Amino acid sequence: MSIRTFSVVTTCHKEGYDLYGRRMVETFDRHWPREIVLYLYTENFKPDIISDRIVCLDLLAECPELVAFKQRHQDNPLAHGSASEKHWKVRIDWRKPKLKLRRKQNLGYRWDAVRFSHKTFSIFAAAERCATDVLFWVDADIQFFADIPFEFLEETIPPDCMVSFLARPQFSECGFVGYNLRHPATGKFLKQFKALYTTDSLFKEDQWHDSYLFDVVRKRFEKKGHRTYDIGKGMGEEVGHVFINSDLGRYMDHMKGDRKITGSSYGSDLKVDRDEAYWKEKSNHSTNS
Repeated sequence: MSIRTFSVVTTCHKEGYDLYGRRMVETFDRHWPREIVLYLYTENFKPDIISDRIVCLDLLAECPELVAFKQRHQDNPLAHGSASEKHWKVRIDWRKPKLKLRRKQNLGYRWDAVRFSHKTFSIFAAAERCATDVLFWVDADIQFFADIPFEFLEETIPPDCMVSFLARPQFSECGFVGYNLRHPATGKFLKQFKALYTTDSLFKEDQWHDSYLFDVVRKRFEKKGHRTYDIGKGMGEEVGHVFINSDLGRYMDHMKGDRKITGSSYGSDLKVDRDEAYWKEKSNHSTNS
């Protein structure tokens, strides 16, 4: 039995649940320690999985501030990553400084604030609801293929660290994030993270998706001396799919992007030697294809 207690949170809509979320919930129930509860925030549907440790909650009913955020920006293409905006930029020239009007492109997922707000508000709500020492966020497009021991979870977020995550150069991989709810700074961290949405101040940042905003707040707290933990141990500097190449890959797979369609990561995504049967099968399939 672990010294600390843990819970897990995720969210998905009906289409996502049918494509990958059901598998995530089923494999969670199969491979996580029986004492750990999963908070599953759904949007306008009821899951068909029955388990005494899967707590199903209606996302919009539980998160009125999310509803307000979406209503404020329902007709704002900038908040959906589908528009561009004009802004003034000073062109630095020692001979003749110029104020130049340039168009900033905010197209794609990095500026789809509304899409990723479902994830962040699920985290905020679960952190307020649960009574455990640690809350893990786990993306719904993850599947677990081996039993996860308590010892591994303890290692994944050291007690003196505020959060744990997978560091990368541009922005963190936040498919798996640990929040140490007993750390004195975590409550303030989550409050500032949430305020980016409730005050719309996230639009002052360069990117508006959850991973970038997580880093914005994380760096503020690191500058104040609060410790955080890189689950990848620096590997994000070297490999593209840091998730499965980190220690997390011993127990789970993350189907990022079009991997959701194939149902697994590719054997070529692995840059470290793995002896788990799950990865050997993927590697053999990749070699034979």
